[in-house]
Amino acid sequence: MFHFFDKLIVALALLYTEHHIDHHCHSEHCHTCHHLHHCLDLISEFCFELVEAPMEFICRCFLFKLIRFAVVILRPITLVSQKILLLN
Repeated sequence: MFHFFDKLIVALALLYTEHHIDHHCHSEHCHTCHHLHHCLDLISEFCFELVEAPMEFICRCFLFKLIRFAVVILRPITLVSQKILLLN
């Protein structure tokens, strides 16, 4: 996950975005727009990490349980697999 300095950078990106979102754009190569795009990329990456990590954990747990269920339930049970000795 993110460390303290990463969180600080995201907080600064939020502040920069908040103060400069309504700036007066000068031209096609506006430096403020360039910085805003970088800040928004940082913020979206941080939000993606906050959402993606728990979802990955949930999916892995679900997949593990699904595989375990498939091995236990879908495996055919025979007398040989149960190692029952048949004496006549």
